Amino acid sequence: MRGFIAAGLLLVAAAGLSAQGEKKFESKEGRYSAAFPGTPTTDSKKAGELTINTAAVDAKGVAYMVIYSDLPAETVKTSKSEDILDSGEKGLVTNFKAKVTKSQPTTFGKEKYPARNVTAEVKVDATTLRLRITIVLAGNRVYQVLAVGNPDVVGNAMTDKFFDSFEIRK
Repeated sequence: MRGFIAAGLLLVAAAGLSAQGEKKFESKEGRYSAAFPGTPTTDSKKAGELTINTAAVDAKGVAYMVIYSDLPAETVKTSKSEDILDSGEKGLVTNFKAKVTKSQPTTFGKEKYPARNVTAEVKVDATTLRLRITIVLAGNRVYQVLAVGNPDVVGNAMTDKFFDSFEIRK
């Protein structure tokens, strides 16, 4: 499970992202929508037993992404939601040698899905980037809404708007 965060971020690096005007993106397959600051590039890759689905845009030095994967039903049935969210956060730390600066359990949406808001620092070469992520467990689907980039930019209004716009659809 730790690998799904790593796989998602690696897919973005290879995706050749392009920035355009902001628009609401709806993923029928992913059952979500988000106001990306441009038209996202989408990708789907297998990582072990999981399929990692990614939508991403690079705008003004920040990569904005929504990643989702469906966990095996047995994993969700036999695990506590908190353990699944813990595993996602630990995967972030392990795979990217990230330093978590804030981790806060929460709920998401009117359905009150279990969720976690995480802020971390990630070193890429000599540069320190900020990673902001919301991990949501909706049934057996794990959503990761994230932004990674310069610390000053990741904390700005455009990033807040992106996170606030994310909705899970039925």
